[in-house]
Amino acid sequence: MSINYQIPTQSRYIPTSTIFQAVFNAITPARYDFTGTPGNQNVNVLLLQPGTVYLIERMNAGGNLSEEQFLESIDSFPELAIRRSASRGEGVYNRSIPITNYFDGMECAAWVFTDKKDDWLTLSFSGLLRQLPSMVGILTAKIQISLSIFAIESAYFNGSFRDGLEKSIGQSNRR
Repeated sequence: MSINYQIPTQSRYIPTSTIFQAVFNAITPARYDFTGTPGNQNVNVLLLQPGTVYLIERMNAGGNLSEEQFLESIDSFPELAIRRSASRGEGVYNRSIPITNYFDGMECAAWVFTDKKDDWLTLSFSGLLRQLPSMVGILTAKIQISLSIFAIESAYFNGSFRDGLEKSIGQSNRR
């Protein structure tokens, strides 16, 4: 069962894909350290346009390790933080999202709005994996996170959104 959102049909679909990498033994001995790898923190994913409402609808996660290797090698649970750069690190979600397995099409509805210029949607990935015998020879662990985002530029919808959704969105009056 999934949730259906009534968003204007002219909304733009924006797929994003970000790969996070951790080199074995580079930062933490005998570990793939996503947390300590600077390239995994505050990665700019999408420049948010002032006055546009964004719906982050779905998320996918996968990697270059088999899912069994990924799960068995977890030393410190991998987590994904989604933030806006202009909000001083305030998360889009109240907490980071634990990546406890690979998944495809996970519903993760979040509404994002900005009235600021140079406001980026950013991703940060953290966690530690230890090297299993089956992973010997794998120099770099990679985790790929893909987001399905809709940009909604309807004046009616966005006005209702800014007004606290007091009006009924998605009904016959939408433009």
